[in-house]
Amino acid sequence: MINHLPDRLDLIATAEAGRILRGTVAIGSLERLLPVLVSDEGELQVEMELGKDPDGTRYLAGSIRGEVLLRCQRCLDKMTLPLELNFRLGLVSGDAAAKALPEHYEPLLVTAEPAHIADVIAEEVLLAIPIVPKHSDRMDCQEFVKDYTPPESEQRKNPFAALAGLKLKQ
Repeated sequence: MINHLPDRLDLIATAEAGRILRGTVAIGSLERLLPVLVSDEGELQVEMELGKDPDGTRYLAGSIRGEVLLRCQRCLDKMTLPLELNFRLGLVSGDAAAKALPEHYEPLLVTAEPAHIADVIAEEVLLAIPIVPKHSDRMDCQEFVKDYTPPESEQRKNPFAALAGLKLKQ
């Protein structure tokens, strides 16, 4: 087991050798992830296992633990998204190999160039982030939302108010 995550790695050669990598990655180094985050502070704990299945499929399996700060789309305040991700990627060189992967693998296209480990981690975290991040408990948003009153131009009259007036005339 290697207790260090390199910046770049030849995934095919490492899978052939069968290695386990473990370490931390600074959130600030995950460039593809930064545009959706409120803060680039913190670290993620990452463990990766590269190996080869008995059927010859080279794989990258692992886990990512930690938390990222996002903007809640309900109250526009910061929110913490805890991450406990597990992934299992089949290392492929093209579309035909990706289609031939067993169902329990997601394809990861590998080229002759060493892969940027930060890019692989950022992709997995991006896939875990909800399309519309919101606090899981509406009470977390209530402090912000309770003071909001729409401007008069946005306030609508009750469509049944006219019926109430008719009822009183009878």
